[in-house]
Parts: sequence; structure tokens; C-alpha cells
Amino acid sequence: MLLMGESINGTRKQVAEAIQARDAEFIKTLATDQVAAGAGLLDVNGGVAGGDEVADISWLIETVMSVTDMQLMVDSASPVALDAGVRAIIAAGGKVPFINSISGEQSRIDAVLPLVEKYKCPVIGLCLSDEGIPPTAEDRFAVAKQLYDLCTGAGLPGEDLWIDPLVMAVSADSTAAQVTMDALKLVKERLPVRTTGGLSNVSFGLPNRALLNRTFVAMCAGLGIDGAVLDVRNKAMMANIKAIEALRGEDNFCGGYLKAHRAGILE
Repeated sequence: MLLMGESINGTRKQVAEAIQARDAEFIKTLATDQVAAGAGLLDVNGGVAGGDEVADISWLIETVMSVTDMQLMVDSASPVALDAGVRAIIAAGGKVPFINSISGEQSRIDAVLPLVEKYKCPVIGLCLSDEGIPPTAEDRFAVAKQLYDLCTGAGLPGEDLWIDPLVMAVSADSTAAQVTMDALKLVKERLPVRTTGGLSNVSFGLPNRALLNRTFVAMCAGLGIDGAVLDVRNKAMMANIKAIEALRGEDNFCGGYLKAHRAGILE
């Protein structure tokens, strides 16, 4: 599984304060801690309320790239900030970044698809349309198919489109997790793309969220999900993932599992 570290996000209070204060050491520590914990990709979001997002995301990227050469994911609601972030990474000689994200909303297609075509960046595709989050798995698949056709038509290889079937809280809708898993199954069966998601949304509003999150990750892993956006510093979650990788045959001779055991990561 490609683990996408979610912690460098300007919508979080401490990160926003660090961006505003240009506290490079705080951001560097967030980056290196996630790398050490097992992230395979770092999401970078400079969306601070009232800030200059282009300047902020450029500073964030420069700061993160000063301590790691890990592939980054430029995350913004602003296409101008997305473009600036991608250009900053490429200009600095970094790995071609992910873009987060495109969706089935026409305004987002108009804004982001040209960037996908220009840079050929891997991109997260949200199963979201102009009508909102589709209520059924089939309807979410229809958005995924639309995004596949658009992105591959723009020259992006199918495996560089990472479909997110969207995860809603089971506290608000008891069928939410099952709809997400049904949509995931349809995408895995019918499209040559990869899949990911912010799986921790499933537990919003409930006690012992960590238990629900770990369980849901395992359930989605059983359906073949290729990645997840999560806090890789959560040791219990990472222990779960090490077990998943061993059981899915993705850990040669269980080397990663044994290494984690020796390091005291498994719980």
C-alpha cells in the first residue's frame, strides 16, 4: 500500500501557525517523522485561511524538500496554487509530484485537467460530481469512469489515476462504509487505475475512532485498495498495515513485519 502522509496540512491549527510564522523546523520535523514512520508519499497543503497560498505552498515545498527527497503530493483547492507547487517541485529537481485532486465537478475538471495534461502528474480522482457525493456505488463508479476517460484522454497512464471512492461517516449513515467498499470493488474490477482514500473519515463522531479506522483499513485492504491517506505516525495503525502487507503477499518472507516487530512497532 502507498501510504500518503497527511500531516503537513495548513487547515490544521499547529501547521497553519507554523506556516504563518515560517517555522521551518516544525515543518521539517513533521516531514522527517512521517518518512521515518513509513510514509511513501507526503501530502503538502498550504491552505491557511487568509494566507497567500501560492507563497505558502512554495515555502512549504522548499522546506520539506530540504530534508527529504520523498515524492510529494501538492494539495490545494486553488488551481493556481497547484500549478505553482508542481512547478516548484519540478524546478528543484524533485520527483514528479501527485496532484490532489480532480473530481467530476465541471469547475474542477476545467481547472485541473489542463495541469494533468501539461505535467502528466499522477492525480487523485474524487468520486464527486456537481450534484455532490453520489449515494450509490454505481453512481460513484460512473464518476470514476468519467475521470478515467478524461485523464487518459489527456495522456495520463491509467495507473497514474488514483481513484478515491470517498468515505463518509457511519455515525451519520450506517451504510456509508459499505457503499464505499462496493464502489471500490467496482473500480478494481472494471478500471485499470489505482485506488486510495481518506479512510479515517469513516469514524467521525464516534468514540474509539482508532479501532474503527484500523478495522476499515483492513476491510478495504481485503478488497485490494492500493493506498491510503492517513497519519503514519499512529503506531497502532502502522502495525495493522505491516500485518496487512504480510498477509497480502506484499512483504517478501515477512521481512518488513519482522523488522517492525524487532523495532517494537507491532502492538
